[in-house]
Amino acid sequence: MRSLVFRSIFFSILIGLLFYPINNYFDIVQFRNDVDGLSAFLGVFGTLYGILAAFIVFEVWTQYNQISQLIDREAQGIERLFRLALYFRDETLTKQMRTAIEEYVKRVVDGRFQAIGLGGRNKRSGPSFRKIAEIIRHIEFDDDHDSIVFDQILEHYGHLGQIRTERLNQSLTRMPSLLKAFVYISSFFALIVFLFMPFDNLNYGAFSVMIIAFLEIMIFYIIEDLDNPFQGHWKLTPKPFSMALKHIREDY
Repeated sequence: MRSLVFRSIFFSILIGLLFYPINNYFDIVQFRNDVDGLSAFLGVFGTLYGILAAFIVFEVWTQYNQISQLIDREAQGIERLFRLALYFRDETLTKQMRTAIEEYVKRVVDGRFQAIGLGGRNKRSGPSFRKIAEIIRHIEFDDDHDSIVFDQILEHYGHLGQIRTERLNQSLTRMPSLLKAFVYISSFFALIVFLFMPFDNLNYGAFSVMIIAFLEIMIFYIIEDLDNPFQGHWKLTPKPFSMALKHIREDY
């Protein structure tokens, strides 16, 4: 996080220093008569840009939170699935379910969502998850108690599969490249306009440009990091799965 802020500060200082030679080379003072028009343009453009940037940041932040919640729900669902299996009071089934769940969780934890971060899927976790279905499919029971538990475990596994599918789909969803390019191009033009604003006080002008540059580069970092929640400074980890596996091993 610190490196992100430091890089943003460095970029803003660089742009601020660039303001002085640009001002002298292009003789920005000659645009002073157009300051009213430039101010009106910046007012309209700034409003539209602010709304767009806020909307995009809100969307990627919402998606980031949704994926985080889905990871937690899937991990909790895995633990609950094992608890339901215990109600069969069958040691063989309990051992099989424990082994299959541990294998699936290990596949997820070892993968650390790296494949999803690169736009693919963990090909090893899918077969492990389907092994759990095979175990459930071959459960045999002969009384009403086991029948009720079987219905619950079957329903829970189906719900867990839906959560897993939704997690994978949400994780692979990215902001449209055209929209992202539009934000970056708009930011570039906004910065260019500020670099050519005819400020009476050059130091104040350089400071204003530095603030704009800092905010824009921070917006870029936030969008890039949150758009792919498995890479960058705020990346999500399979820690909830590790905690679920720890609970299964220690508490049951």
